[in-house]
Amino acid sequence: MAKELADKSAQPWHDELSRYNQTFKKWTERGEKVIKRYRDERKDVEQADARFNIFWSNIQTLKPAIYAKPPNPEVSRRFDDQNDVARVASNILERVLSYEINQYPDFHATVSNVVDDRLLPGRGVAWLRYEPIIESVDAEPQITDYEEVGGDEYAPTGESLEENALAGEQPAQYERITSETTPVDYVYWQDFAHLPARTWEEVTWVARRVYMSLEEGEERFGEVFNQVPLTHSPDRQDGEKESTQSLKKAEVWEIWCKTTKCVYWVANNYDIVLDHREDPLELCDFFPCPKPYFATTTSGSLVPIADFLLYQDQADEIDDLTGRIKHLTKAMKVMGIYAADEPAIERLMKEGNDGVLIPVKNWAAFVEKGGLQGAVQFMPLRDVAQALQQLYQARESCKQIIYETTGLSDIMRGASVASETATAQQIKSQFASLRLNSMKDDMSRFARDILRMKSEIICSKYQPETLIQMSGINFTPDAQFVEPAIQLLKNESMRNFNIDIETDTLVQIDQQAEKQSRIEFLTSVSTFLEKILPMGQQAPELVPLMGEMLLFGIRGFKIGRTIEGSFEQYIATVTQNEKAKAAQPPQPPPPTPEMIRAQAESQNAQAKIQLEQQTTQAKMQLEQAKLQTEQQLEAQKLQFEQWKAQLDADTRVMIAEMSSKTSLKQSSMTINAARDQEGILELNDNGDEQPNSALAGLIEAVNQNYAQMIQMSTMQNEVMLQKQAEMVANLSRPKQIVRGADGKIIGVQ
Repeated sequence: MAKELADKSAQPWHDELSRYNQTFKKWTERGEKVIKRYRDERKDVEQADARFNIFWSNIQTLKPAIYAKPPNPEVSRRFDDQNDVARVASNILERVLSYEINQYPDFHATVSNVVDDRLLPGRGVAWLRYEPIIESVDAEPQITDYEEVGGDEYAPTGESLEENALAGEQPAQYERITSETTPVDYVYWQDFAHLPARTWEEVTWVARRVYMSLEEGEERFGEVFNQVPLTHSPDRQDGEKESTQSLKKAEVWEIWCKTTKCVYWVANNYDIVLDHREDPLELCDFFPCPKPYFATTTSGSLVPIADFLLYQDQADEIDDLTGRIKHLTKAMKVMGIYAADEPAIERLMKEGNDGVLIPVKNWAAFVEKGGLQGAVQFMPLRDVAQALQQLYQARESCKQIIYETTGLSDIMRGASVASETATAQQIKSQFASLRLNSMKDDMSRFARDILRMKSEIICSKYQPETLIQMSGINFTPDAQFVEPAIQLLKNESMRNFNIDIETDTLVQIDQQAEKQSRIEFLTSVSTFLEKILPMGQQAPELVPLMGEMLLFGIRGFKIGRTIEGSFEQYIATVTQNEKAKAAQPPQPPPPTPEMIRAQAESQNAQAKIQLEQQTTQAKMQLEQAKLQTEQQLEAQKLQFEQWKAQLDADTRVMIAEMSSKTSLKQSSMTINAARDQEGILELNDNGDEQPNSALAGLIEAVNQNYAQMIQMSTMQNEVMLQKQAEMVANLSRPKQIVRGADGKIIGVQ
């Protein structure tokens, strides 16, 4: 390497840098003037001039509208399909980028300075590099020889690194990377150079200038740096030629050449290349810097035009008007002359106060001269006031021209007119937003390019342990996919990601907008679930399709990516269950229309035959019921005849009994008559009268028979009345419907 560098001349690169300086010399001079104007730096002779620094005001309004805080990296898969490894790899890379942006302040400081350079001289540049921290550690003691103890066990023979150390041998050492970072360096707008070309795509080399002290140069390049002249003095003022020797530094240019894929280091006023290396970062576009953040450029030149130059004439006019306003304002004071022969007027002008009266001698003569009005005359201020009013109006008109040129409306500046309608304010706001979109989009492109280059360095240079520790992916449910995800990140041909930065992440947004986006996400998901859950219950085969639709909606929300893995796992489980169901024996194929038609015709024929059979059976059952009804009527008629005959017999018996009762009664009457004739008394042995015993026995027997007949007659009458009541009930009872075993009517009774 040293021999090659000894023959490597740096003159070609000095020529390229000189050509760049000649091309951009005018732009550099303008940039310095623009910065002085922004800082309002003036010479002492200009202190009396008043200025209206509208340039500073415009920059302070534009910068927070373009960039206010570090962007949030958004790493997504190129295709939103169900690929757990790619999803976890994207998540790892996004976490690592977020960690580096939030942990190290270099990104925010660099991008903020780049925006300043874009708004002032017209070009901002950032530079990336890979910075590992390496330390040397001693090798761990290792057993060199083993001897068999028994079975599968082995024991050391005693020869180890510790014994080697006792013998005078030094233990081995190795280097280990303890941490890795990818700093984003800010490059001052005058310390950057590139090939003068028409477009950025034609640029083949870029360079940045670094100021190095003698100690820093020797540590980086070795003893050869002692020959490099120290030409830069940071404390040297204009016109001074000497500076403190200890503060002097060398100007070293780091040049990246896309043609040779090498990096060269050359120093001003030194003709030998200090060092060169082949493609240290292995980036896709080779250059370690994204396309600069340019102001106004054209397709024929990369020399930018600062925004201030486009309205510098109006700014100068405003300064002139402001200076005139200052002078006229100083002239706006009460001045006049008075008659010197009237000392009372002098006293009035000097000593006059509220309620003070100054005596005047020769009053008549004073009044005759015109009094106070004739003795004093003030300088007219009406013309001065009108001039001031015109100057203020002219300055406001000039400001409106500048606002139209820059695209800044009074709405963006927080100013408004009470008489202005809401529609007019909305139109101004929309107009200003449209004018700013170009700068905001270019800023998003610049930040996105930085993160893409950062991700390339992270994937190609960082160790797997560093990626895992920075991302903390092992503490998530996706820990099972870490190893294949790391392999995917390390394989350049398989890294199918697309890194995108949302524009609104580069400007200041409040927490209310973040809450609103979360509420919108939850509302959308809840509404979708409410609609698909009933459909999934009715048609389980649609569940996988509905799951894919849900994931399609979730992937549209950035905040939904944190739970995307959980949804994918659930949907995968449901899909697996559906596949298991599908693996079961297939169901018979559905019938064809011809089969359905033939089956319908067969069923119609069977139904017709069955209907005819049922009709025939119903007719037979009806005839049978009719026959049964007739038989029942005949049986009832016969029973009635039998009952009638029995009734006649009972009647005859009753008549006979009644006749017997009549004869008995006649016998009783005969006995009573006999008793009346013969008497019921007779004489006993003693000659006393006593009842006739024969006649008394006869009377008692007749009475007993009569009582039995009366009892039997009463019972027969009750039986006859009961049968008559049953007969009347049977005859007056309505007909009853008789149903068969199948529930159909088969007759009445």
